[in-house]
Amino acid sequence: MSIASTMSNPILFVVGPTGSGKSRLALELAKELHLPIINCDSVQVYRRVSIGTAKPSIEEMNSVPHHLFDMISPPIEFTAGEFRREALLVIKNLAHSTPVIMVGGSGFYIQALQKGMYEVGKVSEAVRLSLEQELAQGGLGPLFEELLARDQKLALKVGPTDTYRILRGLGLLRTHGKTLTEIQIEFQKNSDIAFPYRFATLGLHINRSQLKERLQKRAWQMVETGLIEEVEDLLADQLSDWAPMKSVGYKETLSYLRGELGDRDQLIDAITANSMRLAKRQRTWFRRDKDIRWFDVETEWLKARSFGMAFLKTGSVLTTPPA
Repeated sequence: MSIASTMSNPILFVVGPTGSGKSRLALELAKELHLPIINCDSVQVYRRVSIGTAKPSIEEMNSVPHHLFDMISPPIEFTAGEFRREALLVIKNLAHSTPVIMVGGSGFYIQALQKGMYEVGKVSEAVRLSLEQELAQGGLGPLFEELLARDQKLALKVGPTDTYRILRGLGLLRTHGKTLTEIQIEFQKNSDIAFPYRFATLGLHINRSQLKERLQKRAWQMVETGLIEEVEDLLADQLSDWAPMKSVGYKETLSYLRGELGDRDQLIDAITANSMRLAKRQRTWFRRDKDIRWFDVETEWLKARSFGMAFLKTGSVLTTPPA
């Protein structure tokens, strides 16, 4: 468990794969202790995408304060850097007076908040067009050789066939005069990047068969309660390329509406299968963080709840959780 050395009220992160019960546990703790919840899900920040994101209901949001939900309107897109800035502002306004619960499965968002992230800036339009022209005329080879000569560390990391990252690295270099490696080094030397609050991270683990059953049931409920109609409304406003429409639940429904899936049963199967793949990626991401305290959903729910309760009350993970 990671705990920053500050006297702020404690911040509890509740993480885990989609369908593991994160929101349920966070809501239980928040109701019991009368605490606010802050969203750490990259899609639940958006308005007009509620059914396919398993967003908390209106009743749930009214039961305790919820922050960073339903805040971005289409066609605006929200980056991890923007999330970090907004989340830190909300926490700053809350943490002096109350413990806070953060909940979500977007590992990159949570990492950006806990460990910081470097600002790489944007590639200028002129540079982007120039690189695309060079790629079309001479292929990727010369561009990789340029990257190898100017930012060897990045070039060796991405390899000679990763078009996106080669163009991104050269674009930043030509635009800002700094290599991505130099930007990363500057970031690592910045003493203000650490999350300046006491925090612990609670992870929920769920076995594959139980998770599949949950996700299949959830996909069926989404379709039954209006997911298709939700996507049709977004399509009517020409939002097919909006970022949330590329997320699980929405991209499959787009395929269904385009006639690429035969019926609703196939739609539910596709959402379930891709939700399982998402859950696997999320587990892999979170397992890299050795500070997360994991609890099995089926056998350790009460232990997870007690752990979260104890930390939020005392700010210490050394306190023995109540029975």
